[in-house]
Amino acid sequence: MGPKRIFSDKIKNAIYDWSYNRGYIDAFYGTFFTAGVQKLAEFTHFFDRRIIDGIPNGVGFMSFFVAEVIKSVGGGRISSYLFFYFSYVSIFLLIYYFLNL
Repeated sequence: MGPKRIFSDKIKNAIYDWSYNRGYIDAFYGTFFTAGVQKLAEFTHFFDRRIIDGIPNGVGFMSFFVAEVIKSVGGGRISSYLFFYFSYVSIFLLIYYFLNL
């Protein structure tokens, strides 16, 4: 029993702890790989649901309401439907033009 014996016991205990925990590979794997992939999957799901699916859903939603407005304002004549349709498109294009200046 001396300082060399205590130092060698510390080294043996450190090697034993390291090997008992499988070199901490499981902790590293769980922390960096699994959690990283899970966060990437959550972000991808959010992006797909809100952005990618939201654009066509929003266009469909708006076209439904524009069609309902045109239907209620128009008198049943094709010319009045075309007039309102082109006026809405021109308003949209003007707003788009002025926002991108």
